[in-house]
Amino acid sequence: MIPFILAVLACCLAGGMGGYVLARPDEALQRAGLAPAEDNRAALAGVRGFGGLLVLAHGGTAALLGYYPSVGASMALALALAWAGAAVGRAASTAIDRRVDGASIQALPFEVLMGLTLSLPFWAGRQFDPSPAVWV
Repeated sequence: MIPFILAVLACCLAGGMGGYVLARPDEALQRAGLAPAEDNRAALAGVRGFGGLLVLAHGGTAALLGYYPSVGASMALALALAWAGAAVGRAASTAIDRRVDGASIQALPFEVLMGLTLSLPFWAGRQFDPSPAVWV
């Protein structure tokens, strides 16, 4: 039960991040260290699209974790892989570019923890029973 609650909280956090990006795309770009998209509506639409992705992907996963846990756990695992991929990409960028950025160093543990937290329901729902059928 606790892995599901933690995953729902992680989904709420990521969904809240998506809501922030939807509401304030210019500010979100500046916080990410990117140039603000002044008079570039296509860039703002892309940023808002990313915010919508965060809101609906994590919101739908949280809803299914509550209503249909086995499907929600699989969806949470997919999101966990996405967060883990973001962490791997950030770590690779730091190693390849040989540049340590304070924001990247702060974001890396967050992305790793999101990946681990969202993977918990999938692994908690598995019953590892070493029955004779497994050995055949």
